[in-house]
Amino acid sequence: MTLDYIHGYSDEEQLRLIQQAEYWREELILREINYLPGESLLEIGCGVGAVLGILGRAFPGLQLAGIDLQDKQINFANQYLNNLGLNNVDLQVGDASKLPWQDNHFDRIYAIWFIEHLSNPQQVLHEAKRVLKPGGTITLTETDYRTILVSPESHDYRYLQNYLCELMLQSQGNPYIGQSLGTLLNTAGFKQVKNKPIAFHYSSSLNNQQLKKFIDYIDSWLAPTLPQMIDKLGKNAKRLDAGLDWFNNIPYLANGAASITIYRASGINF
Repeated sequence: MTLDYIHGYSDEEQLRLIQQAEYWREELILREINYLPGESLLEIGCGVGAVLGILGRAFPGLQLAGIDLQDKQINFANQYLNNLGLNNVDLQVGDASKLPWQDNHFDRIYAIWFIEHLSNPQQVLHEAKRVLKPGGTITLTETDYRTILVSPESHDYRYLQNYLCELMLQSQGNPYIGQSLGTLLNTAGFKQVKNKPIAFHYSSSLNNQQLKKFIDYIDSWLAPTLPQMIDKLGKNAKRLDAGLDWFNNIPYLANGAASITIYRASGINF
């Protein structure tokens, strides 16, 4: 994880992560996943335990583990997962590029919205391969932030989108990483690698309630980054605000639409 994590670790952000996981629960987190009782799973970059909570409830008997760089996140995750009745989760504070588990320890590795924040994802993936058993699987999920598109178009929204990407790059992350997940897994030595684009599209005329939920979801993490674009990048506050206003108004336009492409990559350790 980069030290300059753009979303921060506030109490509000911790609760947002729980809501984010619930938003993507069926359509993404559990999509094409089939884990078996007794298998062991590590989530790298587990944050507050939101995704582990979904996986643990969906697949009873799964032996869960997670690692995050921030002790505040792990402390929250312990309490959150205990409240869900998931009491035997192996949660560690640590660096994902130096995993504290022995070789060939896990059957499954899972990561979502994490690789995009890494300055050196290859080192983390080599460590993931080390702790994964032969025949074990890894699943990665990320987006390309250029694919968060709206219609009608807006120069102000494009301005906001461009500098969101620049903010992530300045923070040593990669806003375009989704398309590269398969290449990263191949380079790390995984086999039978796949990387599938998953497109979501919503429009005011076809599925307006879903469109509103999608816009609200994006706004929940996008709006708090605007002060950083102003302070760190020196960008125009009025144009950023106008871009966000345009984005939030999309559900109320007769021809409003929004879409995103998310990439799901997987590989097997041989």
